[in-house]
Amino acid sequence: MPDSKADTNYERMAKVIAITPYMKHLGMEFIEGREGYAKLRLRFQKENTTAGDALHGGAIASLIDTTGAMAAWTTAEILSPRYFGSTVGVNVNYLSGVIGEDAFAEGQVLKRGKEIIYCDVRVTNANGKLLAQGTVVYRIIERGAK
Repeated sequence: MPDSKADTNYERMAKVIAITPYMKHLGMEFIEGREGYAKLRLRFQKENTTAGDALHGGAIASLIDTTGAMAAWTTAEILSPRYFGSTVGVNVNYLSGVIGEDAFAEGQVLKRGKEIIYCDVRVTNANGKLLAQGTVVYRIIERGAK
């Protein structure tokens, strides 16, 4: 039986991606989520490229950061006044150019501590070719908790 609380949280994640100006500007879309996992798509847009329709590394880094954050938020209730979160660190490894195509990022929680969440993010094209990999360290705290 589906978990309606989890389903609501994933709907909220999709809403966050759709309405946040920077994510919307880059062309990000929330595809899927489950406990400890999130998948996002970055639509190809000429505005995000450098020479030869190559996706700018900053757009890839933003995709990795956002996907890791969404994977972390699968462990808490996003858009709840109860919680606050922010990125602590991002590491990006560019493995292959993203040329004139959509990019897909899958984030997986590696370890969830009391506040700190470590995530691995893999960026591929539609055919599954690995284009970039990164790690995201994210912090979620309960407001008012000391």
